[in-house]
Amino acid sequence: MLDKVYRYSVFSSRKKNYLGIYSDGSVDVKGMTGKKRHIPKFIKNAFDQMEERLGRVKSPTEFEDAKKDIREIVRERYFTLKRREWGENPEELAFHVVLGKVPGGYTKTTPQHVKAALVLEENGYELKAGDLISFVKVMKEPRVKPVQLALNSEVDVDKYVGQMNSTFAQVLDALGLDFDEIIGLTKLERFM
Repeated sequence: MLDKVYRYSVFSSRKKNYLGIYSDGSVDVKGMTGKKRHIPKFIKNAFDQMEERLGRVKSPTEFEDAKKDIREIVRERYFTLKRREWGENPEELAFHVVLGKVPGGYTKTTPQHVKAALVLEENGYELKAGDLISFVKVMKEPRVKPVQLALNSEVDVDKYVGQMNSTFAQVLDALGLDFDEIIGLTKLERFM
């Protein structure tokens, strides 16, 4: 029995990670980080742009053109991050995670969203299980801060570059592209 018919598909070297393009140009993404709900809008929008671009491919020549465009999408996002030009506040960079229980109920480990929730509580917010916590990654301990209290100057850009790398790596791998090469890192710099 035939389950799905793609115009073309792109497979990552990782198990169960692929992207299939249906004949209507819609994209079916399986097992890829870029589809997860908690990913910041800033990165998710770029992933969506990449998907949309792949959805327009109808020939091997167009596929090569799409790869060039995808390189440009990744480079543009990277340089926007490095220049700290994502907007007036860090909302575009926020991760969004729901609290499974009250912040004080986490005893064995303290996930990032819980650390941000504890900062909110210290600032007079009342939180309960089921509340959505939006936080950004910052340079100072505890390395996360609720988005409503964070300033652009506190954002840890390198953490977001790392998040971009892990989000795009699966698809870039399948396209025969390398994140570090796209952003201009030499092989020597990668090891430093």
